[in-house]
Amino acid sequence: MRHILLLLLVLAFGGVLRAQSPDEAWLEGTLVSKTDKTPLVNAFVVLRTADGADTPFSALTDEKGYFLLKATTGTYRLAGTFVQQTIILRPSLELPAGRLQLGTLPVELTRELEAVVVEGKTPLVRYEGSTLIFGEAAFAKARGGSVLDGLKLIPGLQIEGANKLKLYGISTLAVYIDGRPQRMSQDEVIALLQGMSVSEIAQVELIREPGVEYSGVTTPILNIKRKTRADEGVKGFTSLVGTYHQLFSEQLSTRVNLNYGRSRSYVSYTLGNKRYRETTTLSSGVVDDLRVDPRVSHQVGLGTDLTLGKGHSLGAQFLGNYADERLRFSQGMSNRIKWSNLYATLFHTFRASRWSLQTTAEGSRGSSDLRRDQGAMDVATKDDNRFARIALDFAHRLSSIFTLYAGAEVSRVAVDSRVTNRADELTLREWNIEGYTKLGFRLPKVSGFVGLRIAGEDRKGSLGGGLGDFFRSGSELLTSASLRYAPARDHELSLTHSSSYTRPSYRDLLGYTSVASAAFLRKGNSALRTAYRRGLSLNYTYMRAAQLELSYTDTEDPIVEAMPPMLGGGLVLRRYNLDYSRTLRALLVLPLPLVSQKKFSWLALTILAAQRQWDAGRIETNDYSAALNTQFVQHRHSFSFPSDWTVDLGVTYYSGVLYELYRIQRQWWIDASVSKRMGNLRATLSARDPFNTNIARGSYNPVVNGLAFERNWHSPRLELTISYSWGKKSVKAQDTRARYDDLKRLTTGASEGMNTPAQ
Repeated sequence: MRHILLLLLVLAFGGVLRAQSPDEAWLEGTLVSKTDKTPLVNAFVVLRTADGADTPFSALTDEKGYFLLKATTGTYRLAGTFVQQTIILRPSLELPAGRLQLGTLPVELTRELEAVVVEGKTPLVRYEGSTLIFGEAAFAKARGGSVLDGLKLIPGLQIEGANKLKLYGISTLAVYIDGRPQRMSQDEVIALLQGMSVSEIAQVELIREPGVEYSGVTTPILNIKRKTRADEGVKGFTSLVGTYHQLFSEQLSTRVNLNYGRSRSYVSYTLGNKRYRETTTLSSGVVDDLRVDPRVSHQVGLGTDLTLGKGHSLGAQFLGNYADERLRFSQGMSNRIKWSNLYATLFHTFRASRWSLQTTAEGSRGSSDLRRDQGAMDVATKDDNRFARIALDFAHRLSSIFTLYAGAEVSRVAVDSRVTNRADELTLREWNIEGYTKLGFRLPKVSGFVGLRIAGEDRKGSLGGGLGDFFRSGSELLTSASLRYAPARDHELSLTHSSSYTRPSYRDLLGYTSVASAAFLRKGNSALRTAYRRGLSLNYTYMRAAQLELSYTDTEDPIVEAMPPMLGGGLVLRRYNLDYSRTLRALLVLPLPLVSQKKFSWLALTILAAQRQWDAGRIETNDYSAALNTQFVQHRHSFSFPSDWTVDLGVTYYSGVLYELYRIQRQWWIDASVSKRMGNLRATLSARDPFNTNIARGSYNPVVNGLAFERNWHSPRLELTISYSWGKKSVKAQDTRARYDDLKRLTTGASEGMNTPAQ
């Protein structure tokens, strides 16, 4: 491990020598609003040629509106972009060698584009390779609602069941806020997003192929960036959600934002009372009827962001979660789970004119108490888990073309589990030491990056009960690269290579048996290995809206759920590694603006996907292999009417799907929602699968003669959401801190392209 750490330090902090050019020129100035003289924070400043073509010479303003831009000598146009508005700062500018100071530049901000944002005529999006970046106007139809309401407007993004955010119905999404992962369960992430106002969103990044800087994350990432400028005073948002899904559920969320001087703070609270039912019927005659009745949860959040000086900021966040859940089964058995978790993070950012450094420290402490009523014998399991991580991320602009990124992190996981019928503990101890480096470049028509990450792990644990110990120590080299080319206006090609890993969770590793339902037992597998995924994708986009993608992924040692034979009969669920899982996929996204008027808009969206999947491996003593062709179709219509009415209608269809070791027959269902905004109040009524057609029928392949199953989620699912925004509304915009959590801002422009042509 010492050699790995030494190599990581070299990657993270290696220097780069460069030569100075004799025709080097520097341009500096400060952008302020012409009306109230407040600084324009994070405005994008760019030099263009005399005929209006873009150049690679660009910069972002800091929290004082100041920018410093490096270029070559010549004659240019100086332009800027702020809040989706393009401004010509200087129609003609002669840039000599040396440093040219422009002083303070008053900017008159018009209302023209804001009218587009209000009416929701042209949602904004731009592409960076396989990453989609949605601007504030993309969520205009969700005004007055929650962040979750806004995310539902992203093409191809949907909520599966009640708590899973999925992309194109294929990939589960990891949620980040301001570049930081939300380390909580899916239920708690959904509750957090329902309690945040969509008005807090500045932009959302949909990172479909996470790079080496994302700690080996396998799934696509949804990175929500909050606004860096805010109205001074107290503002609040309250959301009430009522759901009928054979049983009734309720959730109440309140969030209060306090912005004063150089600080931005918030406090939030969510109370949930959730109930639902699902039934699984097996060909063996077993009927497993599961009711969650009730699941009472509490979530408390505190956060603050402070501007300490120019390019110098400090922030902290605390989240506490508690839940008491009762699971009832048809055979008279039940589980009761009480769990709590406290998460805290502290982050500091320092940004100079050409480089930035971010330090992040985070930790969590959680516990759970599971009591299982098995009739003649009650079994209790108590878990205690601890997590800590510290990370450094560094970015340095080497020139107008090249930017270097580097980082290193160390994390520690500790788990202790106790079962009542065992005299000792089950334990897991894990160290992870990782580092990355990435070099990005940007030219007028060509841009991209190359990067690598080294991931080292040291894991050991005890199975208890005299079953022995397990351990794993090793490292893996992960690479990524992307090349983007814009041959003409409205056209872009990108080629992306990515690699990532998935480590087994401690609940899959530890060797105790717990009741997951009345029909299935769940057993650990300490021999699980880390899964590694490598992918290659070719993407073409037209008008930053329609896209065609061809991709290939190869996963080594994928982790799947299997049903091994059990002495004495019964069904057991246990995780195993296959040898590989390979997919070849074609994806087509077609948005079509049928009507785009001031009072009425109509957008149709069609998503088509076709996939070929190959899996092979060994489950216990049985060889396994499977191949399947899969098709996915989703068609949606979105309407925006006068008086702030919006309507969405959609239908989703899957052909037969191979999910891990389960072969599922075709499925289809309908989604619909209608919303009305009345000043500060917004109401939404939505329905999923009103005809109860989304029933999963299929078979478990490795079993001789197959084990058929049918899972019924007892649709329809009806939901009423009422949101209310309150507090100070008409105040002078203050100079708040600039947020630099995402170090890619050093090379990412703030301008966005329209994904539908204005009419």
